[in-house]
Amino acid sequence: MSEAFGFMFAFYGLLLGLAVAEVASGFSRAYDERKTRRLGFVAPLFGTLLLVDLITFWMNAWAYRELAEISYLAAFAVALVALLYYFAATQVFPKATETDTLDDHIMGHRREVAFCVLASNLLTQIPPATSAFTTPWPLSDITLWAGLNLTYYSLLCTAALAKSKKTVGIALVGAILLITSATAIFA
Repeated sequence: MSEAFGFMFAFYGLLLGLAVAEVASGFSRAYDERKTRRLGFVAPLFGTLLLVDLITFWMNAWAYRELAEISYLAAFAVALVALLYYFAATQVFPKATETDTLDDHIMGHRREVAFCVLASNLLTQIPPATSAFTTPWPLSDITLWAGLNLTYYSLLCTAALAKSKKTVGIALVGAILLITSATAIFA
């Protein structure tokens, strides 16, 4: 592990850790308020999606452990990815002063959450996409990489744009299963 990676990973880990803490705090508030505010299923699914995707981000960062140096652009990109996730995490669960049910809250904020997750994922795919062109990948690798990512992005867009809670929930379950199975297989 390089010193540059250690330096960058500490920064990235701190920011991702804040997002994880925000989601955990939201789950805790939801549990505490369960008798006065209905839990529903969409908000917990969005919270779960953020947690599994954040863990995957953290694990994928390890691929850069031989990073020789850090540029300002790389540091900015890392901060942007993590801060988009933090913002998404703050939008999943309502604040204590809000009176919406959890599902009503997230249905009103699902676009922001899903599109922040989508933007973060797109940003992190720039290095592999560049690598696929500069060091030609086998067609099977490109097909698998593109297929997994496009499926995930489609599920995120469905969760963001669908009007039905059931459709949003199905898209989120699909996204969670895709992330966890792909990470288990390829990590």
